[in-house]
Parts: sequence; structure tokens; C-alpha cells
Amino acid sequence: MTTTAASAVPVLDVRNLKTGFHTERGWVTAVDDISISIEAGKTLGLVGESGCGKSVTGYSLMRLIASPGRIAGGEVLVEGVDLLKLSEKQMRQYRGGRIAMVFQEPMTSLDPLYMVQDPLLETLAIHRGIRGAAARREAESLLEQVAIPGAARRLTSYPHQFSGGMRQRILIATALAGKPRVLVADEPTTALDVTVQAQILALLRQLQSETGTAILLITHNLGIVAENCHHVAVMYAGRIVERAPVRNLFDRPSHPYTRGLLAAIPGPLTTPRTLLPAIPGTVPSLHNLPSGCRFRNRCSMAAARCAQEVPLLRELGPGHFAACHFAD
Repeated sequence: MTTTAASAVPVLDVRNLKTGFHTERGWVTAVDDISISIEAGKTLGLVGESGCGKSVTGYSLMRLIASPGRIAGGEVLVEGVDLLKLSEKQMRQYRGGRIAMVFQEPMTSLDPLYMVQDPLLETLAIHRGIRGAAARREAESLLEQVAIPGAARRLTSYPHQFSGGMRQRILIATALAGKPRVLVADEPTTALDVTVQAQILALLRQLQSETGTAILLITHNLGIVAENCHHVAVMYAGRIVERAPVRNLFDRPSHPYTRGLLAAIPGPLTTPRTLLPAIPGTVPSLHNLPSGCRFRNRCSMAAARCAQEVPLLRELGPGHFAACHFAD
């Protein structure tokens, strides 16, 4: 897709987002002052280990954080409208319409008591005002777009009558029914075999090229990011530690955490007996975060300064930012 002056304006612009939870041990911040943006027709990969705050970020964008959680600050702008300032009634018009989400587990996201057509018809009625026979034709067309065979017949099927890959396609069709400008895809290929993974990701790329949707792809798989994303943000313990165009990140990773993640990717000559480099330790508990740099206890480059000063994101090259005192 050719980038124009108009398309260079972010469709999604997240500024200083903070989300936390009240726990028995006090307040913890799971998403800590993160800022990301995505242009029309572009995909941003959000990567990091489990527990880094990726999914909480996605749910925050959709305003689906339930008690005892709370979005504590920031802005989530979709085409200039701050979703965090909308009433819940207004947000229901945006959620599924301007911004939609493909959830991680299709079997728990699709209600087993409802036919496949039900969420499709509901979305079409609420967000596009299409009802009756016209809605059914559009629902059939959506299933055809995501390559569900026998779409007209399968509209009245139930989720358990589909394979995992087919259920994920149905979730994508439901998310696209409202013609969203932003699509949040939270680990959309989890638990699928590699062939079905490739099909789902190819489908997202194709639909994006047709609609110009901006996609936030949440994943822990850097291989998926390399082939499907234009930009990437690396998240660690609730913060963005590196953000860059995808090729820059793979060619010149600047944060020690990013370098550790890339080193652990199996290569073409990797065998089952090959020991891959591993990042020592685990992501710290949000109740007991280290002072200064949150990665310092796992970092081979850590120095006294890392315990005393919080490293801020700074630009190392065009569009390439890293939060490390020794990034350059």
C-alpha cells in the first residue's frame, strides 16, 4: 500500500496509557505509561514474554478492563476521538464499530449456545444498520471472505461444529463486520498448527490490503512479527523498552531484552538437540519491581546507574527508540 500524506496520520494514537489493578497487596500498574501509534493499512506488533502487559494493553484499548482493574490515565485516540472520555453508551457504538478485537481463545469467545450468525447479525444491526435478509446476505459474504466453505449453510451451525482454525476465522469475520478502522488481534494464532497459523495471518494481510484497517498484533512470536508487521514495540514489565520499524529492529536491536528475544529464535539449522540462548530469570512481579531499569536483574550489561535511574525511551535513529542507558 502506498503511503500518502493522509495515511501518515495515525488511525490509532495511544498516549501515556496506564492501567492497573487493586490487589490484596495493594495497587499494581500492569501497563505503565505506554505510547504507540498505527497508521491506516499498517500493522504494529506488540511483543514480549507472558506477563509483560500485552493483553492488558489490548483490553485497555477496548475499554474491557473489569474490576478490580482500572484505566488510570492516558489517551486512546481513534481517528482523533479519545475513547477514554466517552460514556459507556457512546463506547458501545465505537467498540465493534471503529475498533474491534480478535480474542485469544475462539472457543471461549464464541458463545456455544448461539449460532455463528448471531454475533454477525448483531454487529451488522448495531454498527451498520443492516437487518433482515440484507444482514444475512452480508453475514454470508463475511464468512466467504474468511474462507469458510459452504458459508450460507454454516451460518446456522454452532461453534463446536468447527475446527479451531475455522473458529478463529469466524472471530475475524465478526470483528470485521462493523468495518473497524482499528483491529486488535490478541495472539490470533495461539494453539493452531503452523499451516493454519500461516492461513490466518495471510487472511489478515489480505483483508488489511482491501480495507486499510490498522492492526495491533499482540504476540510473543518474533517470527510472526518479522513477516506480518511494519513496526514493532517490545514490552517488558508493563513498559515499552524498544520501538522501531520492523526491519530496523531485526537488523539493529538496541535493548538487551530485545537482543535476548531475538537470540532465542530457532534458525534454519537448529536441531532438536540445539540449546538456544535463554534470558536468565523471569519477568519480575508487579508487586516487587526493581528500582531503576526493570530489566537490570536479568541484564548482562547492568551497571550501578541502572539501579538508580529509570531509562527513558530515546531516539537512536529515524523512528527507532530504546529505553536503555547503553543502547547506543
